[in-house]
Amino acid sequence: MIEAIFIINPELQPIAPDPRSLYFAAQRPENAMSSTFVVQQGKVMFIEEGSDEPVEVKGGVCAQDFAVVSLFRQGYLWGGYLRDQKGIWWYHQRNKKAKFVTPEADGFRVLDDDYGLGSAHVYLEDRVIPGADPRSFSLMENTNYFARDKHRLYVKTGSHFFHVDTLDPTTLVANGPYVGDKHDLYHLYDSLTLSNGLKLHETVRNSLCEEHHMLLKDWLAKHYSDIVGWWHPAYPFNADGAEQIADDWYRTSNAVFFKETLTTMRASQEVFNLVRGADPASFEPLDASHARDAKNVFCRSRRIDSVDRESFLPIEGLFGKDKAGVYFNGYRVEHADPAKFQVLRSVVPLAKDNKRVYVAAHARTAWPFGHPDDILVTLDEADADSFRTFGERGVWAADAARVYLRGEHQKKLDAGSFRFLCETKSNCWAADDNGLYRSNGTLTVAGIDGRSFIKLNDFWGSDGKAVFSFVTGAIQKSIDAESLVVTDENGGARDAAFHYRVVDGRIRKTKL
Repeated sequence: MIEAIFIINPELQPIAPDPRSLYFAAQRPENAMSSTFVVQQGKVMFIEEGSDEPVEVKGGVCAQDFAVVSLFRQGYLWGGYLRDQKGIWWYHQRNKKAKFVTPEADGFRVLDDDYGLGSAHVYLEDRVIPGADPRSFSLMENTNYFARDKHRLYVKTGSHFFHVDTLDPTTLVANGPYVGDKHDLYHLYDSLTLSNGLKLHETVRNSLCEEHHMLLKDWLAKHYSDIVGWWHPAYPFNADGAEQIADDWYRTSNAVFFKETLTTMRASQEVFNLVRGADPASFEPLDASHARDAKNVFCRSRRIDSVDRESFLPIEGLFGKDKAGVYFNGYRVEHADPAKFQVLRSVVPLAKDNKRVYVAAHARTAWPFGHPDDILVTLDEADADSFRTFGERGVWAADAARVYLRGEHQKKLDAGSFRFLCETKSNCWAADDNGLYRSNGTLTVAGIDGRSFIKLNDFWGSDGKAVFSFVTGAIQKSIDAESLVVTDENGGARDAAFHYRVVDGRIRKTKL
């Protein structure tokens, strides 16, 4: 990525003879833009390319000392930084107004269209990026997505922005959608995913030279030989010869690893992720997902921040707690009360305390720009007192006012008449007065009257007019509902003409 710095043109002059009408064009000649800003009767206006109608730029930007700092096209809309006597403004055409950014206009720089750098802060459009250092902030080479400063990695796509604090900023390297430091490799899609399993197999994605045939590890060894990273022959933290401690925890003389097993339709792969900062000598597993050493607590390969080591206890799976808080996947669960917290039986992570219900979600780990990961969030408007899950798998749940499927509110279902029916290998069945519902596939079973539907046993149900098989997941049109009688609890039934039994998931019938 080429660093682009836009500077206000000190020689910008009005091109119209009327002193009340001044035109300004963005100083980015490679775009050959004809869209302009115009000052008319003391107001800043924007004229879109191909239009004769100026649109007032609202928000408070004034005509005095007005100039364009930078302008770029995002899709079919324009955005960029402006300047007036008050300072720097951010403008985007979708809002038709400018937002004030900073009074520090002198020396203000722009990187990659919408990073703004002042003397004290880095901005993304009009918002301060907390903690970002403008002196060391720069775009990374060989990629269109990543930037860094002395503190952290910054990730920006067309629709997402976040920063990552867990990588070593002094050894960050990137190539196309891949980024990492001396220990780990990540891949960018909607979020940043740990991808150490690709270290030895991925090829170069971005190069100014003819290097796309190269393996990424060889490319890194060629261009970043000064960094003793995982691609370097002298890298000291490899998992060769690691001995199993317990479950997926492994150890060498100088490092600890958590083994991740990646399974596809064709094969499975074991990947050893370094547990950063773990002391091999004092390391002890607590369960399959949690461990500690003399100073820290870990969830898999992640160190848990701000946890009380002495009082920390695993709960189950990715859940843990200390005397002050609850943790899921290594992240603290906001508001959760460890004394009242309980994990619920569910196909997706669900839990509650005496005030709130919580569900796992892929969301920001911190506000406003924390990186997305699997964390536990509050299930909005769920009532903790009445909330419960159903069945061995806990696919369905309900409280006094709502019904949930895999932790998601089902707006069309009626909590007052909701009833859980049964589970089969392929589905979990429920009903309310409005219908019969399955957990997989099309939600509503067509042709069943929910108000009159009765579960006869785990094989059969009927609304008096139609017979339904929970095993096949379909209405049995050939069976007479009025005369149907269950004959045993193994799938046997009969109507006026036939006897029915369930064999290997299929219905067999014999004439009476």
